[in-house]
Amino acid sequence: MPALFEPDTPVFVTVGTLEPRKGHAQLLDAAELLWAKGNPAVFAIVGKRGWLVDPLIERITTHPELGRRLRWFEAVDDAVLAQVYRAGTAALLPSEGEGFGLPLVEAAHVGLPILARNLPVFREIGGAHATYFGVFDGRSLADAIEAWLAAHARGETPDQAGIRPLTWAESARQLMDVVRAVPHQP
Repeated sequence: MPALFEPDTPVFVTVGTLEPRKGHAQLLDAAELLWAKGNPAVFAIVGKRGWLVDPLIERITTHPELGRRLRWFEAVDDAVLAQVYRAGTAALLPSEGEGFGLPLVEAAHVGLPILARNLPVFREIGGAHATYFGVFDGRSLADAIEAWLAAHARGETPDQAGIRPLTWAESARQLMDVVRAVPHQP
């Protein structure tokens, strides 16, 4: 299979259904600002079309960088997803709300450094093994991406290898502990 991206180009991978809370609009705002400054970074979005995103889909599908520095993998199998992850420089997780934080777990599992929004669930899973940003506008996210790239070039980004997701057995044990701790009504 041919390479998905140009060698030595930073590739930020974002995986998840396109929906309003996932932060894709902010990602595009930041990407456009970076590209205007000459940054060659590629933003690879992997995820199917969700709900309430018609303007976002139109923005992506008509974007002049689509297929070049903006890549959208709408419907991919596990092999292509693995290839995108392997080609990535970092996982970029701009989600404004997550339940479990599966994108962070997947990124850590495949060895991608992580740049994620400062959400409690991401902090719970990633701890000190990810870089976090707390901004909600494109300019600030662009600044966070540039700062991350500079730190990464110096070898100063956190090592995602320390992220260890729970096993099914550990998760079930935790759930049972919570259930047992709930007072039962007679």
